[in-house]
Amino acid sequence: MSKHLYRLAPLVLLLFGIAAMLQARDLSLGELSAPGPGLWPFIVASLLSLTAFVLLFVDDPADYEPWTRGTAGIALGLLSLGIFIVLFQEIGFLIPAVLMLLVWLRLFAQEPWRWAVPLAVLGAVAFQLVFVEGLGVPFPDDIVLGG
Repeated sequence: MSKHLYRLAPLVLLLFGIAAMLQARDLSLGELSAPGPGLWPFIVASLLSLTAFVLLFVDDPADYEPWTRGTAGIALGLLSLGIFIVLFQEIGFLIPAVLMLLVWLRLFAQEPWRWAVPLAVLGAVAFQLVFVEGLGVPFPDDIVLGG
């Protein structure tokens, strides 16, 4: 079993790509002359699926590095990003952004608290200003800033 473990990632990506293709199709693909909202996601998901399918058969296990402590750090980074996304939708941007930046600055950049806290707060405020005020991106209602 372990000698084929390297095929797990392409298989997961293939399943993810197929699911994304089905969801994009439900959004309506439209036509090339009048594309629907699902056309671009469908194209990207198709390319992801095709690449994952090819990797299932031509990927060389010698290309992979062994699992190390650094691998756990990557998993933790992805987990924190997932938590950020859920919190962002539920309570807005500012608090999840500060928390995620704080985790990343402390754990990954190994910044001391005296730098991590102000950088996390200033970074979150800067992103809020750039995206909401500068670019007009609609964020969910924020519990700190109000609706």
